[in-house]
Amino acid sequence: MKKFSLQVEPFNGTWMDCVSNNLISILMVHDRNFEYAPCLAKARYRLFSHDNSNESIEFPPGSSNIVTPLLDMVRTLDFSPYLDYETLTPDKEDSVHQIIKDCLHRGFYIFADVDRFYYPSGVDAGRNHLKHPAFIYGYNDDADAYLLIEDCIQPSTMESYLLPYDRFDEAIAAAGAGTGTYHLVLVRKKDQELQFFTSYTKEQICGSLEFLLQEEQGPFIDHVMPSADTGVTVSYGLSVIRDFADTLEQRLLGILKDDFEYRALAIKNPYYYRRSTVQLPFLFYRKNGLDERRFQSLTDEYKKLCNDWNVYGNTLIKYYYKLKYMKDLNWMAQSEMDALKRLLAKLYDKERDLIDKTRSVLA
Repeated sequence: MKKFSLQVEPFNGTWMDCVSNNLISILMVHDRNFEYAPCLAKARYRLFSHDNSNESIEFPPGSSNIVTPLLDMVRTLDFSPYLDYETLTPDKEDSVHQIIKDCLHRGFYIFADVDRFYYPSGVDAGRNHLKHPAFIYGYNDDADAYLLIEDCIQPSTMESYLLPYDRFDEAIAAAGAGTGTYHLVLVRKKDQELQFFTSYTKEQICGSLEFLLQEEQGPFIDHVMPSADTGVTVSYGLSVIRDFADTLEQRLLGILKDDFEYRALAIKNPYYYRRSTVQLPFLFYRKNGLDERRFQSLTDEYKKLCNDWNVYGNTLIKYYYKLKYMKDLNWMAQSEMDALKRLLAKLYDKERDLIDKTRSVLA
């Protein structure tokens, strides 16, 4: 067979991460309402600090690409009630291409770790060595390529992508660090019928709200260099929004000589999170009988908070470039910095207020 593909389409309802967005794209084949799944993610605001010092916020070379001096958001979704997973580690002498094609014909979507440096095009091609779980849903022998859904052309946007077989060979070999071994994660829908609106509970949402409030701090263990002493501390909870505001200048200055466009993806993560939760009142309305007035009022509150995070992200990006290209900070730049800090302080208060209002609706 020259061509084969499983049914799937890129999910861009809101950005979570490349794996979660692709898993949602699988589920949406069976029930379009799984586009609301990001609403149910367990989420926390996250902030990294180096050597517990606010004087110089810089991070060691080679550290994980998730480490950023900027305010970040971490989200997780449990897909185990809906999807079956299987990890396959073929023998070195086995043909990876034949195994992938066989698995596709058995109905499995495939994740394979690759190095996107070897892609023929995209933001990392020939520039950044980035180990990444490529999502394969088909192949085309006429084009000598696998069919992927990727975010490598426009970051945080999933698109169809052709990865030539020879480039795939280079990319998977590099991700395996020359060991000659590789792992394939096979994914497919569970046998039972999937319906999104019967898959979540009020208790699940209350648990996510509690998780958002949890405060935690500890040393950061780098999955890229797990045995290394990173000297980095990671903190979670709403309070990190205020901590970030207090160290805003130092953190921006700490990335002036870095690749800002690459690091700055974290700026939009709070916005992406709040963009997905705008749909939460609709879930209450659909399943828990929320009356029309309270539904509209709560929806408006979620939309306002989402918009505020968008304003924050766009303002911070604009300010960074002013800071980068101005020789001296003038009174206008300082005024904008002060305005950013005030906005972050308000966002902290608004986050707490919205959690309280959501709890009252669920009570």
